[in-house]
Amino acid sequence: MSVVSAPTHRLRNLPGWVGKLIVAALIVAVWEASVHLWLPDYLPTPSGVVRAAWPTLTSADFGAAFRETIGGVAAGLLIGCLAGTALGLATGRMPWLRYLTSPYLSGLYAMPMLAIVPMATIWLGYSSQTRLAVIALSAFLPCAVSTGDGARNVPSQLRETAEVLRLSRVRFVFDVLLPSTLPFVVAGVQVAVGRALVGAVAVEFLASLPGLGTFILTNARSFEQNTAFVAVFVLAVLGIAARAGTETALHRLMPWHLHVNR
Repeated sequence: MSVVSAPTHRLRNLPGWVGKLIVAALIVAVWEASVHLWLPDYLPTPSGVVRAAWPTLTSADFGAAFRETIGGVAAGLLIGCLAGTALGLATGRMPWLRYLTSPYLSGLYAMPMLAIVPMATIWLGYSSQTRLAVIALSAFLPCAVSTGDGARNVPSQLRETAEVLRLSRVRFVFDVLLPSTLPFVVAGVQVAVGRALVGAVAVEFLASLPGLGTFILTNARSFEQNTAFVAVFVLAVLGIAARAGTETALHRLMPWHLHVNR
């Protein structure tokens, strides 16, 4: 039965993939033709980006910029996601703490992080500390909000079972609260990755810090549009890869939540 069903499942998905490839090919074709026919020659084109990809990716300048940005994003995500998840678990289970913090978390979450970059440069200087602080805050907020929603909505059956079994508070956290909240934690991390990348590039733009943001800005101002777009494409791939990685981790850790985030 499984031998027959697997090819059948792939055949069912084939039209969807074909349609996506056709749409992608049309976008690339329209983009290429538009630049050649109506738009200025210095704008990036798909063929130009492909030609510039290997020289750009193997250049020393790009390598240094990539390491600066990724290092800052990784450190900021680690700090922000851990702190946000911890606060989210606490606010989800402590109504008084949620009452005190929810207005501030909601307000900061709705505020564009770009608004604090000028002030952060004044407080922390034009240094990597500014980038780290902005990234950590960008990651902290979605993790705190999403995890708080999950911790507040633990299924009543699980809570009642924990009461019947007389689980200690520590056992309840590790055996009930964390597994039940994990999909919300992953959802928060997925949002945090995108916001962290945006925050890192924004700080590099505005504070002229070394990184992919400055690499893009420098090449764009030098009319090296194809080279700049290669770095933009790398940022997009990083965001997609991070989302796919978190979904894969969720599916492996909690296969019964396969329906989450689809």
